[in-house]
Amino acid sequence: MHYKFYLTLLLLTTLGFAQKPDYDFVKAERDCRKLIYSNPDSAVVVIKRTLAQRGDLHDTIYGNTYALYGLYYNMKGKPDSTIYFLRKSLTYLDKYPRNKTRSLVNLSMGYRAKADYKAAIACLNENIAINTKEKNDIGVAIAYGEMASNYNLMMDYNTSIDYLLKAQAILKNDKRGAKQLPAVKQKLANTYLAMNNFRFAIDLYRESLVSFKEIGQLKNYYLTQVNLAEALIHVNDFNGAKKALTEAITGLEKFGDKEMLGICYSKIGNLEFNQKNTTKAIAAYQTALNNLIPIRSNRAIRIAGEYIDLLNKEGNYTKSLQIVKAVDKINVFNLANREDQSIYKNAVADAYDGTHNDKEALAAYKNTIDIMDSLSADDRKIAIRDIQAKFQTELQREKNLALEANNKALKNSIKADEDREFMYRIARFTVLLIVLLITRGFWLKNRLQKELLKTVEAEKTMLEQRHLHEQELSNAQRETIKEKQRELTSTALRMASYQDAVNEIIEKCDSNALSKIPDVKKELLQLVRQQDYWKQFETRFNNLHPEFGTSLTTKFSKLTKNDIEFCSLLKLNLSNKEIASLLQISHESAITKKYRIKKKMEINDDDAFEKLLMEI
Repeated sequence: MHYKFYLTLLLLTTLGFAQKPDYDFVKAERDCRKLIYSNPDSAVVVIKRTLAQRGDLHDTIYGNTYALYGLYYNMKGKPDSTIYFLRKSLTYLDKYPRNKTRSLVNLSMGYRAKADYKAAIACLNENIAINTKEKNDIGVAIAYGEMASNYNLMMDYNTSIDYLLKAQAILKNDKRGAKQLPAVKQKLANTYLAMNNFRFAIDLYRESLVSFKEIGQLKNYYLTQVNLAEALIHVNDFNGAKKALTEAITGLEKFGDKEMLGICYSKIGNLEFNQKNTTKAIAAYQTALNNLIPIRSNRAIRIAGEYIDLLNKEGNYTKSLQIVKAVDKINVFNLANREDQSIYKNAVADAYDGTHNDKEALAAYKNTIDIMDSLSADDRKIAIRDIQAKFQTELQREKNLALEANNKALKNSIKADEDREFMYRIARFTVLLIVLLITRGFWLKNRLQKELLKTVEAEKTMLEQRHLHEQELSNAQRETIKEKQRELTSTALRMASYQDAVNEIIEKCDSNALSKIPDVKKELLQLVRQQDYWKQFETRFNNLHPEFGTSLTTKFSKLTKNDIEFCSLLKLNLSNKEIASLLQISHESAITKKYRIKKKMEINDDDAFEKLLMEI
């Protein structure tokens, strides 16, 4: 009896003094982060176990654990709890910027889920400022991606695209950013979906699905399935859409995200309606609102609008007004974007109109018109066109670079094999010669540098001399041409003066009645008619400007030989009066001649005409 008593006492003493194993906080956090995106209910068990530990725990343990608690509620689609725990985590993390930025990103998601975009953007701006100071480019890129999601929901696609481009550029330049690229690609697809570029969105969604599955981000995987389904509905791939939604619902039920489940069922309702399965469509929409209304989700506005529109088409106005009453009761209309508000109000107006409640119908229609007026359709179309061009160019460039990189890698691989085989053959010979080659290389390098300097100096001197010679030759040629030009102009003017003098004599003969005057007049006329002087002028002009006549004829085929001769006189800068005297025509005829030539050449401006003649 005493033996048993002492044995029991010894056992209790041993158990009392046995030390409890230390709790591994680092491992607990690591395990929790692995589970949070795929099995949040298992993750919350670890979170609660960590917070249950007693003792004076470090601030980062409390801060990170409360942040994971907030992320857990974000996975469950409960934004109020998300915001509460993330704000609590921030009270511990002021001195730890890297941890704080992570909580700020998740907090922005909570605000975004409640359509409080101003608060969400403020969190992200603070995140970007901290990460920039800490030189954490990956953190900045993640914040840019989340910023894009906010602007996308605000229908500011241009700003959303700018942030996504910045995020993509950062992540591509850093190997650590590879895991973040699928999320950016998903956000790009969301933008294309909003802009009705469904084919391009489908391609991006499918690429994102593969990446999310590989890295174990199952929540993002299922969310992407939901958006893929919507894009597939728009291209009439109803079977593909139904398959994607079925998989999404199965996965999201594990997360307990009521909001996303509601969205899924609304899309199934849209799908069934497009396939003329009205009863199934109504049941799906009702399930969607049963998920959204209790959690006061602003997504209920658009989905209710679609559901009410369906009920109106079936003539079930009583049920429509019941939905209106239930949705208005949760008071989330102002949290929805303008497009969703307009869809809801228009459906509500139709419901009131169907029940002959003209007063309420008129008020709802007026509200719809006011909302639609605030949306600038033209600006949106322009923005969409610009964004599509920007992203399609960017994505095509990315694909081209990837293809080029693959080809280059293949060529490098083949070349590497050839080089390796060659190197094996000459390795021994290279080892024997390497010392000699290095020594001789230094000697030759010094000698070559000296010779190169001499050669460079010689070439420089030769080029300077050649340039000087060419400049002198050019100057001499210009002076010669100018001299011949002056000589030719002088000759033309002397000929004009000569003809004027002869004509004056002829005129005097006309006024003189002497008997010998007719003979003198006859001889002078014969002298004037001689064309030797013109041939002499033409020969000299062609020597000075050999290509002038040919160039004019080639460019302007309508010009006659007389036109070319007239243009030759204009090139000498002769006035209309001087040309008229030289050609023995009136001043007005010279002006008319010039006008007709310009008309043949299809030139109206005198300056352009003269510039053309001078340049030939």
